[in-house]
Amino acid sequence: MSKATTSLAIALLVHNANSQCTTSGTISTFSGKECNRALFEANLVDGCTVADLFDTTTVDADTKIADLCKYDAPVQFVEINGYYQLDKRYFNGGGPLIDSAEPFGVEAGRILRFDANSGGNTLIGWPEYAALVGYNAQELSTEENPELGDHGYPPNFDIVNSCDLNTVMCCFIDDVADTGFAAEDSTTDVCRHDLLNSPKANHIKDGWSVFPNAETSTHCVGFTWEDGADSDLFKGNALYDISLRNTANKGYIKSIPGAPLCGCIEQMPIVEKADCRTATGGDITFTFTHDAETGEVTASNVVDVTYADCAEADLAAHIKATHPTFADAIDLHLVGDGGCAADLTTYLNDEQFLVAGTHATKYKSITEADGWKFVAGEGIRFLPPKIDAEAADAEFRALINAGCKDDGDVDRPCLIRRFCDSCSSETHRDIYYKRLTPIPEFGEAEGQVYFLDLFLNNWNSQPANVLNTDFELYSTYEDAIAGTNGWKKCNYNDAGVGFPRDCGPEWNIGSQWNSYIRDGASANNHGFYVELASTA
Repeated sequence: MSKATTSLAIALLVHNANSQCTTSGTISTFSGKECNRALFEANLVDGCTVADLFDTTTVDADTKIADLCKYDAPVQFVEINGYYQLDKRYFNGGGPLIDSAEPFGVEAGRILRFDANSGGNTLIGWPEYAALVGYNAQELSTEENPELGDHGYPPNFDIVNSCDLNTVMCCFIDDVADTGFAAEDSTTDVCRHDLLNSPKANHIKDGWSVFPNAETSTHCVGFTWEDGADSDLFKGNALYDISLRNTANKGYIKSIPGAPLCGCIEQMPIVEKADCRTATGGDITFTFTHDAETGEVTASNVVDVTYADCAEADLAAHIKATHPTFADAIDLHLVGDGGCAADLTTYLNDEQFLVAGTHATKYKSITEADGWKFVAGEGIRFLPPKIDAEAADAEFRALINAGCKDDGDVDRPCLIRRFCDSCSSETHRDIYYKRLTPIPEFGEAEGQVYFLDLFLNNWNSQPANVLNTDFELYSTYEDAIAGTNGWKKCNYNDAGVGFPRDCGPEWNIGSQWNSYIRDGASANNHGFYVELASTA
């Protein structure tokens, strides 16, 4: 039976009952890192053509061959573990492999057989299931973006709508033999878990768990990939290595309470550290086989795959070496040895508004005595803007144009400051906006702007709001006054996303923006201030 009958391609099974190709057996084979129609057709045996093989009255040949390459040639996860529900339950931390009454060897047997016979010599596809195609289309697609649900990825590994950090992690808290984790596998302290990050695994809409003291020994391990690189091609193998292969060969089982066993790191608990693995391979030999009697075409692959520890000390170090722009973001998930205590203090202050002044850069008192007028804020700095937009904007502009002085006693616009207690990036804790050009007049017509809303909800480039043309951004007051160390990167124009979208000192940094009308970023506790002219 074709692998396609058990994978996503069950709905795409490729055959042509009227095939004119009389060859039974291999009809095309080639090696490399790509699989597509051009390569398939260039290596077809004599006497067979694409038109002979595929009925193109419903779907074109390009699509049919692409489906064979994506879904039939690689081994699918569902073939390793047995069927979709087994995969779903395993990756969520349960199922027969983890909590069956049967001896562990019985449930692990099929995985061990696969590992011995194919685990190191075949390309494994990313988890995708026919059972989820309709569900995802209904739950995730929108009129504006239908592609968001045009796939069969499970929630844990939805690389269209999550996995922004291109990183997956598994965390195990037990082993079948009850002898502890292997000496070469590190253990970590678990800090906390936002239950809302994995509702499909824990079936809880919202909530959080913290683990403030010593808990059971926990082993976390993960991998990352670069889009378009070999690590992207072999990421299915890497997932197999840290999950099913770990469980079957080492007996590692059970997930952190309330969390998946494995998932994109955004869905996993916050821990101090994780081991790091890679899966690499050479050229892949793709082989296509034809059954002249039924007209069915199937595909398979062979490739030498090497599983190994990363060159770097741990997963966080490897991610930072591979994706330098992810450095700040990954520190929020892997907080480093001894980092749980500070992380829990920060998290509980943000979650419960328990401002205790226990953080070096957060919860700073900013008052008029310090030379700053409080304009608007959210969370622990809550201050809504006036309902009358024109009046709120007029007050904001009046403060900016109040006549602050530069070092030469020349009038300049007063600085706008955002202080963000909950921003995940230290670079975005305290930001200073220095206006260079006149502010366009208030209004909704072309060339006009509700200037306060530019900061609160709609960070746009027009009219007249372009970095280093109309304004400059700085990380300190002293730099803003001196005009040194200004920020270099900025983007704009995402409806409902306020200051400063992804602007950053050296490169764009995501999820540091605020919005009073939209959720989704970390700046939930912040305040906007304007420099007072009398003290400037």
